[in-house]
Amino acid sequence: MVHSAFHIEPVLKKSSFKIAALDVWGERLVIATEDGALMLLREQEGAHIVEFEVEEARRNFSKHPVVQMQVAPELGVLVSLTSEVVQLNSLPSLDMSAQLLKTRGAHRFTLSLDLSPAVLCVAVRNRLLLYRWDGGAFNDWKDVTLPDVATQHVACGDAICVAAGKKYMIIDLFTGAQRDMFDSNSAAPAAFCLPAGSSSVGSDRRELLLGRDNMSVFQDSHGRPSRKYGITWTEPASRLLCLPPYILGVLPKVSSSSSSSALVMC
Repeated sequence: MVHSAFHIEPVLKKSSFKIAALDVWGERLVIATEDGALMLLREQEGAHIVEFEVEEARRNFSKHPVVQMQVAPELGVLVSLTSEVVQLNSLPSLDMSAQLLKTRGAHRFTLSLDLSPAVLCVAVRNRLLLYRWDGGAFNDWKDVTLPDVATQHVACGDAICVAAGKKYMIIDLFTGAQRDMFDSNSAAPAAFCLPAGSSSVGSDRRELLLGRDNMSVFQDSHGRPSRKYGITWTEPASRLLCLPPYILGVLPKVSSSSSSSALVMC
């Protein structure tokens, strides 16, 4: 009998909007659309199948298309990146509280809630803009110049793993020390930090998965190999997700002979 780790089922049907970004907020799904609207979805009660309905819609959430979004209940904010700027909205009101004007032209952000205070890292071409949380807002902290455009970056403990062009590097957030690692070679860079508690390098340390060709290799937060073997995919994985004990990868094509998930002994 073939093992089936997940059951895939559509939870939103007959929607007229195009989803650009999404996150989970408690029992809700938070969805941002390509036209700048924000939707809060909640599972229908008493339904025989899993299906979500729109609980609240903010048509004027943003004047520009939303590119990326993250709900941070710990900070009481929703962080979003539009095609214009990084924007902060207060929770639970969802009213806009700030726009980080220095982030105009940004193409990606990562929010590290492991650190105290929390750190927001925003990629603008070949620069990383770092902000620290002061209890009510994000304040300027540091700027880091990179040798190439930041195509990927992810927080990992007190460090940031960055793909500058196709080369991965580790940057210590406090000392600024940079450590070069390796190239992603034939694949586009894909960086992912495993959730706390799922690492083999100790419960108090974090572990990275970095794409190289059609493999994902394990590295610690200092940029050193942390496991003897990596994960081999049928094609390069463009995105990764961890639901212990599984690692799921988004592949260009999925056929009957290729899988988009792999079992990892954590």
